[in-house]
Amino acid sequence: MARLHVERFIRSRIVRRSLALGIIALSGWALLPYVTYRIAPSAFVNAELMRVTAPIAGQLSPDLPRKGEYFERARMVSLVEARSPDRRHLMDLDQQLAVSTKRAELARRQLEEIAELDRKLRERSEDYRLGMIARLNHEIDETEVEKGGCLAEARQRNDVAGRMERLVKLGISSQIRSGEAQASQEATITRCQMADERLRRLKTELGAAEKGIYLRGDANDVPYSQQQRERLVLRRQELETDLLQNSSRAAQLAAETAEERTRLDRLDHYDLSLPAAHVVWSVAASPGSMVTEGQSVFDFADCGRRFIVVELPERDFEKIKAGDAATVRLIGSSEWKTGQIRQVRGSAAYGDDRLLAARVPRPDPGNITVEISLPPNETSADRNSSCDIGRLAEVRFERRADGLLRLVSSKLRWLTARLELDQSFL
Repeated sequence: MARLHVERFIRSRIVRRSLALGIIALSGWALLPYVTYRIAPSAFVNAELMRVTAPIAGQLSPDLPRKGEYFERARMVSLVEARSPDRRHLMDLDQQLAVSTKRAELARRQLEEIAELDRKLRERSEDYRLGMIARLNHEIDETEVEKGGCLAEARQRNDVAGRMERLVKLGISSQIRSGEAQASQEATITRCQMADERLRRLKTELGAAEKGIYLRGDANDVPYSQQQRERLVLRRQELETDLLQNSSRAAQLAAETAEERTRLDRLDHYDLSLPAAHVVWSVAASPGSMVTEGQSVFDFADCGRRFIVVELPERDFEKIKAGDAATVRLIGSSEWKTGQIRQVRGSAAYGDDRLLAARVPRPDPGNITVEISLPPNETSADRNSSCDIGRLAEVRFERRADGLLRLVSSKLRWLTARLELDQSFL
């Protein structure tokens, strides 16, 4: 009886109808992603590489990062140490600096000596001027005394000449004696005039001497000491120019020398800043080995800017636009992530010349290559899997469905919901 009851239940219309609806719903559920999305047949995770080369020739540090090592935070490591840096330029700068410094010091000492000599010559010139003024004052005093005596003699000669003239008129004296008296009077008056003119000349010379100009016939306008001071002025200007040039040159050479020393200090060793969210992808040189300048040391993969590479048929080129959203799921994971299309290339485009962690094959004729960036908050990938680089993925591109597709999708969803409702009643 139980078996008969089970057979009747299985063959009942409700069970058959529910089974048919279940098969239809399962088929619709399996077909729904292909109706509402474009599903890529193959896709994988990729990332750009940053290649580190040796900036100087030397020996690599034994503490270099190993392949597959992941850096959560940025840190500084010693990369390479130089063995024999070229110091010839530094030695040449040191020599030039020493020569310029000595020349500047020599010019400074000469300027100090010229300043001392100029002080002495200035004192001599002042002493000469004061001596000349004193001498002219004495000569003026002598001339004034001489002029005073001459005027007294002239008055006496004038009295004598007047008396002789009166005696001649009285017939007491001869005419000759009267003429001699008049001649003596004229000579005395002439000598007084000469003394007066000499007094004026001396006063003129005194005024010029007070200004530092000398009018004597046996001297130039200035004494020898003043002429030497003028020559020293020209020499001082030359030395000041030489001092300025050598001081400027020494300052410039000092700056260049300091910069060269700093450069050599940097060349003695080079420290590398390891960026965060990067993984060592490949190592081209062994730790502790000798390298030449420009030699490749290792490559970093940027885990913070991973992207998905996928191929699609060429007919979808106009339907895939940069900036559109795409849904990504890594194979083996149940989590779907939303990425953004960043680049679309046709099959006839030149090959990608970027340095990438995974090889990007040239698309087959009739296919396009699409790159999809992963969201920034999802880039902290598992460190044990090298940031999932090279891992296969499933990518879905949402279709711009028309009315028919929307209708089919809604009917399939209705059937699925009705099947679930019938199963709940059973």
